[in-house]
Amino acid sequence: MSSIRIALLCNNKMALPALQRMQNEQVLCSIATADKDHEIVLLYKEKAKEYNVPYYKISYKSYKEQLQQWLEETKPDIVFVMTFPWKIPLSVFSIPKIGMLNFHYGLLPEMRGADPVFESIRQRKSIAGTTVHIVNEELDEGPIVMRQEIPLSSDHTYGMLCSQMAHLGESMTGQIIQKIKENIDIVAVPQEEDKAVYWPRIGREQLEVRWQEMDSLTIKALVRSCNPITKGIRINVNNWNIGLIDVTEVNIDGDTSSIVPGTIIALDLQNGLLVCCKDGKALKLEVIYTEEGILPGYKIGYFGITPGMIFS
Repeated sequence: MSSIRIALLCNNKMALPALQRMQNEQVLCSIATADKDHEIVLLYKEKAKEYNVPYYKISYKSYKEQLQQWLEETKPDIVFVMTFPWKIPLSVFSIPKIGMLNFHYGLLPEMRGADPVFESIRQRKSIAGTTVHIVNEELDEGPIVMRQEIPLSSDHTYGMLCSQMAHLGESMTGQIIQKIKENIDIVAVPQEEDKAVYWPRIGREQLEVRWQEMDSLTIKALVRSCNPITKGIRINVNNWNIGLIDVTEVNIDGDTSSIVPGTIIALDLQNGLLVCCKDGKALKLEVIYTEEGILPGYKIGYFGITPGMIFS
């Protein structure tokens, strides 16, 4: 197929590298986004204007009808779906000639769910990646067309991994486009259901540090899985709520069994803000969020916080 028409359906900045690839390959025919995020709407509307392709804004109230109208007017050969928030109805699957492919920014079937980037970090996985699968009537369950892995370290934050996933998606976009141009069949393999795990979205009220239950690495993973999508994981000291944005683990010399987890054991410029954890290690609270600003952890000492105080 020498000339193809690809429509992009998205709701996130992670689609931008792939969008640029589609434009460079001269295959982009339209862009549609959900109306949930005003910034995203403006961004992709401007991109559509720049690339001289139609832009459509989809609203939840009538999104099924709007999707059908968009596809019937645009007449794409294939649709690339990247982080669209709502379940795509069966009635539109057959409108694109080749079909619809979803770019899931997690490894399927192990990382099904609304936010696999978050869960990959929070669950301390050693690998992450992007999976491209055929869209079907079940979320994240369609046959897999392509799956690519990248190593995931304990130092990854949500923002860092999103950036890597976005560029991985761009590379996979290029590979799929090349296959279509060369009339190479897109082979799809059913997912292994015995390996499937669905991770539901966690409410912000559940994003908290439980010092008595969590070890240092679990807390670190939770904190970095939310950086920068929240104003830090909420912790409290001396009746003062602050947000925990970044931490590193530190080994402690000597017996710490008598120290209550959550206790501040150092607070100065040289050592930083060190808090004892249940596994006998300390976390250095590198960056915190307060109403007074985003600060290095040790600077909470300017607000009357001292060693020996305990975080809750």
